[in-house]
Amino acid sequence: MGFLNTRKGKTRTMRKFLPMAVILLIATLLYIPTLRTGFLTDDFLDCNHTLREVPAAFSSQYGGGYRPLMILSWALDNRIWSAENQTGWHVTNLILLLVSAFLVYIFLSRFLRKPAAIYFGTALFMFSYPMAVAVARVSWRTTILALIPFLASLILISIWSKDSGKRWMPVAAAFLYLISLLVKETALAALPVMAMVAFCSVENESKWRKTVLAIVIGLVPLIIYGVLRYRAMGFGVNYVDSTSFGPLMLKNILLQNSIVWQPWLSGVSARLLILLYPVAVYFGIPKWKNRILVFSLGIFLILPVSNLTIRPDFSVAALPGSALFLGFLVQRLHGRKFLYPALTVFFAGIILFSRDEIRTLGMASDYLDRTTMRLAEIADELPGDGPLFVDGVADIVGVYGTFWPGEYMVPMECLGIQPRRFVTGTDRIWETLTTEDDSGFLVFLSDDAIHYTSVPVSVDMYPELLDTTLLVTGSIPAGNLIRYPSCTGPEESGSLNLVSQMFPDSVITIVPEVRERTALYDLAAAPLWLTSDETLVILVESPMQLVFSSRNVSLERALERMEAKQEFR
Repeated sequence: MGFLNTRKGKTRTMRKFLPMAVILLIATLLYIPTLRTGFLTDDFLDCNHTLREVPAAFSSQYGGGYRPLMILSWALDNRIWSAENQTGWHVTNLILLLVSAFLVYIFLSRFLRKPAAIYFGTALFMFSYPMAVAVARVSWRTTILALIPFLASLILISIWSKDSGKRWMPVAAAFLYLISLLVKETALAALPVMAMVAFCSVENESKWRKTVLAIVIGLVPLIIYGVLRYRAMGFGVNYVDSTSFGPLMLKNILLQNSIVWQPWLSGVSARLLILLYPVAVYFGIPKWKNRILVFSLGIFLILPVSNLTIRPDFSVAALPGSALFLGFLVQRLHGRKFLYPALTVFFAGIILFSRDEIRTLGMASDYLDRTTMRLAEIADELPGDGPLFVDGVADIVGVYGTFWPGEYMVPMECLGIQPRRFVTGTDRIWETLTTEDDSGFLVFLSDDAIHYTSVPVSVDMYPELLDTTLLVTGSIPAGNLIRYPSCTGPEESGSLNLVSQMFPDSVITIVPEVRERTALYDLAAAPLWLTSDETLVILVESPMQLVFSSRNVSLERALERMEAKQEFR
């Protein structure tokens, strides 16, 4: 008899942990490819923080805002892994994913009765598109990291409100909320969320008292954070758009929440979403207090970014509310025959969509690594040690950024490459030529980033010549005109269009700057003009008389910028 009871106990235990084992298996298959994804765009800015910088991050505006514990996170990763071991940084992301998913599981279990509802809510949190890209991108972990202490704070508030009189719990909840704000201001508007968590957790007559106390618990760290932030950066904000308010905020809140459900809500307009969400919450969730809780999670955690450009990693903040909504819906439909087949199709779409996005990020990373190695090879192939100015590098692959425009040195250093010359973009040609060396090479990469064309450039590449006046109509070969760095025309002159053998399928447009009723064309600022031969063709939409001059406007402006920097120092 005891043997049978033991077997039954083991069977129940296996059934209990089997769903979580399946979730972890799927997570492993989905996220293991992220370990080979390298740094992209602003990852290269974050990877160089050190522990010495952390005190300054608490007392001043640092790294574009006030997120001192985020700086600490980057510094710790840099200390543990170094910028060259990019796999290690992704290991950290996976650890953050597991910790946040565990807290979501605990949080959902505070409000949901059915184990299946808790598991499916947790699965949505782990596999959704926002979480997938936030884990796959090193610099997009910010919202995940900020969410971890905030979720722990909500869990403590729920436990304390329902069945605990322990005084350390509200103190710990307030401390964790402050930690979350110092990582990133994701939960800046979250007081209503904390109040609703307390309200929904209490079942006795002390409901309102605990709700008010929950607001106080959240208000204290919010004030402390406000004081610290003011002392560090005054009334400054990270983004100018953060100070704007308007109807766009409601639209962005709806769209940021809809990203969680991709691909199933892909292309749905905000007008339809504003009708769909209330109906779904009303029919999917029992009791008004639970509906308000889900609404507050979906609104107030997105509110701080609702006036910024929509970005998928911002929607990580909407995941706890979406997970709770799905949990309530599964719980309400429990026992219906269509439920599990529908959920299978639903999650198949979400997981496949997330897998494709992770794969696209991997392609962007591969392109960056391949192009960085190629730039290092070109730097070694060309003679001398003057600067290299590169044109033709793709800043975006499959909607995901690769390099910061013109920033190629840090990616090389992160791959352990030390080129013997400075490699940068084409927007710094004249300033770099003046400061680094008097000569270098302008390099045009092919689309496959393998083949290239190089042309020497120098400060004195334009000799003094007499001005040449020419009536340009239709299209004309540039000929000897390429020896001039600028030209002027009447105020009403239109744009100049350039076509070269280097870019036979593209038209490069130079827009004039109008000064004192004169249109000034800064030809030396256009890489194509600098490197073209006499076969270059100039195209104009209407006839215009132009005066080609030896005045190098680009060089003059570079010298002015350098003087301004010296005065500022």
